[in-house]
Amino acid sequence: MTTFLIFTAAAIGTYLIRISGIVIFGRDRDIPPRVEQALQLVGPAAMAAIVANSLLLDEGAWRPFGAWQLAALAAVGVALWRRSSGVTMAAGAVVFAALLLAGV
Repeated sequence: MTTFLIFTAAAIGTYLIRISGIVIFGRDRDIPPRVEQALQLVGPAAMAAIVANSLLLDEGAWRPFGAWQLAALAAVGVALWRRSSGVTMAAGAVVFAALLLAGV
């Protein structure tokens, strides 16, 4: 039960920290268009950094070409074909599992 309370307190604290910027700075202020454009790119840039790190590095060393990269290529193909993030993630996971089972 104490672990649950710790996670709940951490979640509430994190939420309060995140919303404090909106509450403090969000009053009758307009965000400049260039800042708004830059903020829209933060999420995709963070996701690209996480994916690139997973595909290219394994505990700080270069990852050899294999199942990770082939599954990523399959996911990119599905993403371009279906334009659905759920289908893309499912396809990438299935291809990755199949490649691991095949010994790649």
